[in-house]
Amino acid sequence: MGRIVHPRGRARISANLTPMIDLTFLLIVFFIVVSQIGDRQRVALSLPRPSDPVSAPPGELRRTTINLVPREDAPTLLGSVVAGGTSYGADAEALRQLAQQLAALYRANPQMRMSVRADRRLQYRAVEPILRAIADGAAQAGVAPRVNLVVLREGGSP
Repeated sequence: MGRIVHPRGRARISANLTPMIDLTFLLIVFFIVVSQIGDRQRVALSLPRPSDPVSAPPGELRRTTINLVPREDAPTLLGSVVAGGTSYGADAEALRQLAQQLAALYRANPQMRMSVRADRRLQYRAVEPILRAIADGAAQAGVAPRVNLVVLREGGSP
């Protein structure tokens, strides 16, 4: 048996896009009508805000990061403390100022969490006064401190 060739030539295959175009226009009309109905049903309301809510949106819980910067010449010793964009020294007066700033932050948000970031090479005796300053600031505000201690590896990652 051989091939049969029809006199009109080979059959062409093509997609009929007319139903798809009709469907697209129907969807456009539907969304325009629905959006107008939704706008007419929306009423501007002034909703009350609770003065002492039991829960808060996740964005409202604040975190404060305290970075412990080691000294350049002796990386096992504390050089400075950076908290809330302010740099403090490592002396007793600077730590007292840090405790006062943290007390003000705790008064503004008693649920605040502290993250203390320190270099791995920094000795604990350099970190301990900072933890005491955090505890003093929380005590001044009358709250219990919530502290996370993060020790950084040589590459700067936790």
